[in-house]
Amino acid sequence: MHKGNGPPKLIRMVDVLRLLTFGWYFATCLGVGLVGGLLIDRWLKTAPWFLLAGLLLGTAAGFYGMFKMLMPVYQGKGDRGSGGKPPA
Repeated sequence: MHKGNGPPKLIRMVDVLRLLTFGWYFATCLGVGLVGGLLIDRWLKTAPWFLLAGLLLGTAAGFYGMFKMLMPVYQGKGDRGSGGKPPA
């Protein structure tokens, strides 16, 4: 049930698609870091060191990218053409 004054806020399709991509983005960053670390470990014959470094780097890249994608959604700016102000 909607509580408050005025009509409920509509969710834009752009924001919904942005929210749906977060899981795939994070999984891709993590996978690229793991596979890259594994390949470097096999090439240089260094046990799990580059694998762990790739895991950490992929995780950091995933969280950073998600932060950059989420900030416009949380600030209400999105991709609106009115200078970031929500429509009246």
